[in-house]
Amino acid sequence: MKARSAGTLLLMAAFFLISTAAIAPVFAQLSPAVPATVTAGTALWAGRTGEVLLQGLIILAGVFVILLLLGHDSTGGMHP
Repeated sequence: MKARSAGTLLLMAAFFLISTAAIAPVFAQLSPAVPATVTAGTALWAGRTGEVLLQGLIILAGVFVILLLLGHDSTGGMHP
């Protein structure tokens, strides 16, 4: 296996573990009861924390994919 392929697999595994560690506590704390909130703004964002986190991770994954598709040449510069 080439070093670049091994590095790609290592980065994919690290990204998966970090994203899983970030999302897992959010889903573990979800409860069927509606929490009592003081303000309307807090009530609107209380249930959307997981959605916002997931959307951010999807955007970050898209950026990684674009960077991997662009790639580097052997001199260290980007392809034209």
